[in-house]
Amino acid sequence: MKQLLIGDCHFGVKTNSVVWLNAQLTYFRTQIYDIIANENVDRIVFLGDLTDIRYSIEQQIGIELKNMIREMLDKYKDKEFIMIAGNHDYFSPLEEFAQYNSYELLFGPEFLQCHPNLRFVNQEPYLSDDGSLFLPWYWTDNTDHFDELLYQFDMKHDVNAIFCHADLSVWPGARITSLYNKPVYSGHIHYIYEDEDANLYNLGAVFPLTFNDVNQDRFVYIINDDFKVDKKIKNITTFKFIRLYNEQIFDADDDVFHNSYTQLCITQKNIDSARYIDQIKYLRLTYPDANIGIHIVDDDEIEELNKISTAGFNTNINKYIEENVPEHLNNKFEIIKQKIKELDI
Repeated sequence: MKQLLIGDCHFGVKTNSVVWLNAQLTYFRTQIYDIIANENVDRIVFLGDLTDIRYSIEQQIGIELKNMIREMLDKYKDKEFIMIAGNHDYFSPLEEFAQYNSYELLFGPEFLQCHPNLRFVNQEPYLSDDGSLFLPWYWTDNTDHFDELLYQFDMKHDVNAIFCHADLSVWPGARITSLYNKPVYSGHIHYIYEDEDANLYNLGAVFPLTFNDVNQDRFVYIINDDFKVDKKIKNITTFKFIRLYNEQIFDADDDVFHNSYTQLCITQKNIDSARYIDQIKYLRLTYPDANIGIHIVDDDEIEELNKISTAGFNTNINKYIEENVPEHLNNKFEIIKQKIKELDI
């Protein structure tokens, strides 16, 4: 079975901004619809946090979102849709109020009756015939619940992959070992995190949402029958967050400024020069939709900002570790790696 995985959407973001809502809806009605139609996927999985403001759904956001989901379900009636509840989809962080969630209250039981190709995973885990195990947020956030899974399901033989809403980067080794190296695909944290050795994949939000996502692309993922990523498809529709430093403002391609929030980080000595002043004026006139802001910094601050934006949150964690081992510890690192491999940890 070919599955399309969609990370956190957060409809209603930016305090229910209609501008952001329209951009998000456009993304679904163009890119996502095309992917479903052209990639021959059998199942579409939302990995949680469909909505943003957990204690309420603004009326226009709710109506527009519901209409889009209904439209998508009708358009692709032969596809299966699964929506996992994330922490923002519950109206309370307390599990005793789990029945109050955005799926139940926004869509209601009648919606499910009209659209049998849709399933909500918001109270109990769901194991499909192909061995895909879907877990709502409370079942990964609560250790007792997760331990309960090991009694409910035969992880070794019946489960082929897990889909959930959790920060996989903090999962303890004992939990990972209990999964017999089955792949785990998750929403919840908005940057991309991969641990190929442990088979853990936080896929990140489908939309860049803040300057924490600066200079980073966002994707949806297609996994194949072997539950491995077959393709990742970049979001080229919604707003981007771009940060440029000094001379970069002269060299950036046109597409950098299109449909973006752009921060120009320029040192004081440069900002006062006619050359930079003219370039800033040119950029603001040429790209009026780029929301260009100026940030005056010193050289040390530019170095720190550059470290943050290129630190590799959006990377494979094992690759990041290997690239950052101090040179004098390389031999020890390789010895430890080999011992771990021999122990099959």
